[in-house]
Amino acid sequence: MVMPLALLLAVPSVLQALPQHFPMPQTAGLQAVPRQSPPAGSSTAPLAGGLFSANQLRQRCLSNVAADASYCFAYITGVHDTVRAYEAWLNQREFCVPRHVPQGDLREAFIGYLRDHGADLSGEAASVVVVALKIRYPCTADGRAGAAPPAAPARGTKP
Repeated sequence: MVMPLALLLAVPSVLQALPQHFPMPQTAGLQAVPRQSPPAGSSTAPLAGGLFSANQLRQRCLSNVAADASYCFAYITGVHDTVRAYEAWLNQREFCVPRHVPQGDLREAFIGYLRDHGADLSGEAASVVVVALKIRYPCTADGRAGAAPPAAPARGTKP
């Protein structure tokens, strides 16, 4: 199983090179959010071993740059798909995302989790994505998708 993990680890560097070689498609329906400064005490530097921090991924997810938005969706979807592959191999469930959930919902699970758990901004991005998905999409006792908590209303909108 070393090869799939090696491919997953190569994805960030491949995605960073894409804008130089291919035009990035516009993402329909993505709300443009300007980059925000990280909270005091959080770092944008890579973690030990070159791992990507949750804050670095969050910045890309909140960016109004199409390449950053694409990177965000690809990273979160890659973590989701990788965990699902390991779940099948290990015959256990980490989270139970219902079928046909849009990538935007996975992104919002990550962003919403960090909104409530700012201390995790310095954590490893993939691990924080897994925890966010476990909280947003819990499994029932029989390993099926449980009821996801309602999504928080977007900032600036009325419930």
